[in-house]
Amino acid sequence: MSGTLYRLAAFTDDPNGGNPAGVWLGEALPEPKEMQRIAAEVGYSETAFIAPADGERRTVRYYSPEAEVSFCGHATVAGGVQMGRLSGAGTYMLDTAVGEVMVTVN
Repeated sequence: MSGTLYRLAAFTDDPNGGNPAGVWLGEALPEPKEMQRIAAEVGYSETAFIAPADGERRTVRYYSPEAEVSFCGHATVAGGVQMGRLSGAGTYMLDTAVGEVMVTVN
């Protein structure tokens, strides 16, 4: 499964501050065991897995180093920042375990 893993910090411009979050972007989500393995390797409280890599609507799954979690705010913010960097400003609809979450990136 190919994708790119980013290590970001939400709520800061300083990479030594904020809330660290992993953000993985790829064309299709990895299998759950693979997402769990990656999240454990990253070691942050949560890693967001986002697919597809492009488009206005995407699926997001969140994993801690030990288990899948239903939602994570700071990983969503970090994911929005990275989507904006790669795909530009706009509104993205994220399908999460807790429902749809709209993220607007300026």
